[in-house]
Amino acid sequence: MDLKQKWLYNLKIHYIWTFFSSFLFLAPIITLYYQYYWLSLHDIVILWAFFSLTSTLLEIPTSTIWDTIGRVKVMKLSVLSSLFWLFLIFIYPNIYIFYIATFFSALWQAFWSGTWHAKLQEDLEASWMQNEFWKVIWRLIALENTWKLFTPVVIYFVLKYLENAYYVLALLDVLAYSIWVFFVFKFIEFGKVEKYKNKKEFLQSQKQVLLNAYNFLISNKTLLYFLILMILANDLGYLARILLPSLVENGVASFLSSYIIWFSVLAWILWNLIVQKIWEKISWNKLFLFLILLNAILHFSAYLNVENSFILSVIFILISFIIGLYWPTWNHIVMQLTSIQEKATVRSLFLMIIWLFEAFMLLILSYFDLKNALLTLSILMLIWFIFWIYKLWTKQK
Repeated sequence: MDLKQKWLYNLKIHYIWTFFSSFLFLAPIITLYYQYYWLSLHDIVILWAFFSLTSTLLEIPTSTIWDTIGRVKVMKLSVLSSLFWLFLIFIYPNIYIFYIATFFSALWQAFWSGTWHAKLQEDLEASWMQNEFWKVIWRLIALENTWKLFTPVVIYFVLKYLENAYYVLALLDVLAYSIWVFFVFKFIEFGKVEKYKNKKEFLQSQKQVLLNAYNFLISNKTLLYFLILMILANDLGYLARILLPSLVENGVASFLSSYIIWFSVLAWILWNLIVQKIWEKISWNKLFLFLILLNAILHFSAYLNVENSFILSVIFILISFIIGLYWPTWNHIVMQLTSIQEKATVRSLFLMIIWLFEAFMLLILSYFDLKNALLTLSILMLIWFIFWIYKLWTKQK
């Protein structure tokens, strides 16, 4: 195959694996799965804190490997880790195995984070079609989210009518991920892959990559400012991680969680239709500050309505809508602001700081009940919003 044919082949694989990655049946309700196997709300939050901390520790070593051995090899390691995570919780569902499985889930996250994004960008650049990046990526996101509307329907019927519902959902995820792994292994590498004579030379190269990325980050004020906004806008995904088991504890039937998932996916689809137009009209710093305020208001509203399962679910769907503002776009912004080769490692330094903050806060919030946790998050976000408005005002003055 010539260069153009290879790129078209890779683009076809991008669409195929995106299609199969949409078929997740257990993952959207994984917290219910944990609850079904006797984990308390405290245990679930601690498990997520462990995930964030492990992701932090793994992010840098995986990203430096990403910048040296090639995207495709890292993508293969990533999907295998993900499949092993699902296989473990499917075969051995208990709290101890959940921690081991969470390690492999974090490994998958660390390997995968931004990998497919960079891989798509490389494929487009290889065929001199880098200007098509946003058009292609939004098509992929639309494809993924559209098919995600199908999975809550399956979740509904399985949870409502099958006695061994969670076993069936776990099995479906293992099968779907196996197909996903198969197609990821079909990718062709375009990027430059370094060759090393020995382990010492390899480790030295990793150290230099990390040093270059660190020096670039601390010397770039725009990147540091953007990082701070990312941290301040971060709601830890707390409500998303604790909502479903909390509703079940309050007497809501587990199969009704499929409605919440369906409307949350719909919110993401609607957001993807308008996000590009918003970014064209509003600067990212103003938009992030607005997001902090809106998130604070929504979390305070959740605090006021924590006993009302319906209103709490609606608020969560609204949060799912606005949170889509920065996660689909921030990676591309970091890439635009990073002018050195070690883009993945710079990005990973971002994630390390964000996930370390998440792990610390989740550990603290695990000792709070849902109501007090929501109040704490809303107050912190509001304080941060006021602080940054003051900083911007004094800077302009």
